[in-house]
Amino acid sequence: MHRAIVASLAVLVLGLAPLKGASATVLPAPGAAAGNPAIYFVDGWWEQEHRSDASDRYWKLSPAKRKQYDRIQAAQNKRDAERRRIEDQNNRAVQDQHRLLGY
Repeated sequence: MHRAIVASLAVLVLGLAPLKGASATVLPAPGAAAGNPAIYFVDGWWEQEHRSDASDRYWKLSPAKRKQYDRIQAAQNKRDAERRRIEDQNNRAVQDQHRLLGY
């Protein structure tokens, strides 16, 4: 009985011990030889749309560019309102269909 406990504890300890050779990489990291960093920072869509200096940049635009920006924003707002109106109509239509089918 004593041997079984010692053997199971040994298996447990060896099983939980990290194996350095198993976790080591075989190939060097890409770009490591060239001295490049492992992480590349880019301005993706999230960073571009959520900049904290957007209002400052807006007010630094020339009046002509600001009018152009405002026209683009107004067109986007109009399309968003139209999209919401169509989605509301579609949702009401689906509710009517479900009501008719007895859902």
